[in-house]
Amino acid sequence: MSYATQRLEHPERQLESVVKKVDPLIIRAAKQIYRYYADSYAAQLPRPMGIAINRVDMTGKLIYSQLILLPQESFVPMELIELSDYH
Repeated sequence: MSYATQRLEHPERQLESVVKKVDPLIIRAAKQIYRYYADSYAAQLPRPMGIAINRVDMTGKLIYSQLILLPQESFVPMELIELSDYH
């Protein structure tokens, strides 16, 4: 029996591949939700892992620990939200 080894990419390359796969509208909604969070609650709450965005109505929830998504939700990691040069 043989096992194929999977080549691990650098984190920067992994993030670039995620950026190419995520809809810009979802990222825009996640950034808007994060901006509201940062302006209102950032000093009181810990940093989230990311934001779960409902693709139907573009509402979102901050995710702090365990990630469980509904079928119509997409997860946007904080690294992608904080990436300032994404358009």
